[in-house]
Amino acid sequence: MSLRSQFPFFQQGPIVYLDSAATTQKPQSVIDSITRYYQHENTTVHRSAFSQASALTDKYESIRANVASFIGSTHAQNIIWTKGTTDSINLAAMAWGNQNISSDDLIVVLGSEHHANFVPWQQLAKLKNAHFKVVNVLPNGDIDLSHFESLMLLQPKLVAIQHCSNALGNIYPVKQLVKRAKKSGATTLVDGAQAIAHVPVNVEDIGCDFYAFSGHKMYGPTGIGVLYVNNRIKHQLTPVQFGGEMISHVSIEKTEFRPFPHFLETGTPNIAGIIGLGAALEFIQSKMFFEASKSSASLYQYLINQLHDIGTVRVLGNTNKNIGVVSFVVEDESASDIGALLNEQHIAVRCGHHCAMPLMTALGISGTVRVSLGCYNNKGDIDLFITALNKSLSLLTL
Repeated sequence: MSLRSQFPFFQQGPIVYLDSAATTQKPQSVIDSITRYYQHENTTVHRSAFSQASALTDKYESIRANVASFIGSTHAQNIIWTKGTTDSINLAAMAWGNQNISSDDLIVVLGSEHHANFVPWQQLAKLKNAHFKVVNVLPNGDIDLSHFESLMLLQPKLVAIQHCSNALGNIYPVKQLVKRAKKSGATTLVDGAQAIAHVPVNVEDIGCDFYAFSGHKMYGPTGIGVLYVNNRIKHQLTPVQFGGEMISHVSIEKTEFRPFPHFLETGTPNIAGIIGLGAALEFIQSKMFFEASKSSASLYQYLINQLHDIGTVRVLGNTNKNIGVVSFVVEDESASDIGALLNEQHIAVRCGHHCAMPLMTALGISGTVRVSLGCYNNKGDIDLFITALNKSLSLLTL
């Protein structure tokens, strides 16, 4: 059985799916795991006394341990379940930031950030009357390391770093950036949404305090995410929602909370999503996925070469250190017009600012056409895309 045949999405008719940076398609094994839960395992966790519920709780917590191992965390209890990367970052901003950011503290983010790792910190800075500074980006979207260094000399309290650019695909030197930030005494958060399915992640080697990612970017379901929290700062987090799962004991006089991470996991969790995430982990650790990943670099280079042959296309970003995202503009043409014409030819790409408006502003553009590859893409997809793009550009110049 081929890897692509495991994805029901591709059985519905002609479509070239080149939007995996937005969300990856789901293999049948992930879909089956969610269906099986609702058909045969539908109980809740940590509460009921009967055997099925106990077995489900064991499965649920074993997936937490598997996630921890997958990202290089020694302890399963460093993993918090969330709704996704955005929820994870907002949780860090509320559970940690509200208690630890004060007036005149400095928060630093990269100029390439997705809005989800930009706006929460910007708004927290406004709320706390703290300072908010953005690291400059170079013309290829890489980080201006000299500017980063100058900001580190100001001893920021929090540094938020994108592991990989969702808009350009650039892979950033997160270990180097985190190490420098820690030298200045900063707490560090890494947005790993785009990295998690493409590059090895070891949070303890990176040395970050927080690491956030989503299930749906790694062939799992939507609505489930992870926030890793380093042991060093676990005691600095406080509850932000109350009731249900996070309660240990309640009296009229006071309430006692369950230990970390449970006091940050309020209410009945997304059990089906967590089970689906567990199945997605198994998929991306399979031999078939490993073999597909080995050919991804050559496929990406083939795409780059084909685009370079089209004279009016300008490819953005660092194409030498990239997760398989090609973001480009065409001289005198609208990205949205190109996307609409590609859609008519059954080519799925994303057009616009990619939730990275500060980056687009720094690059002097309003948006791009973004092509992002997944494990299921092949040379045939690239050929169909290039043919459709050439046709689209011909129509636009009539």
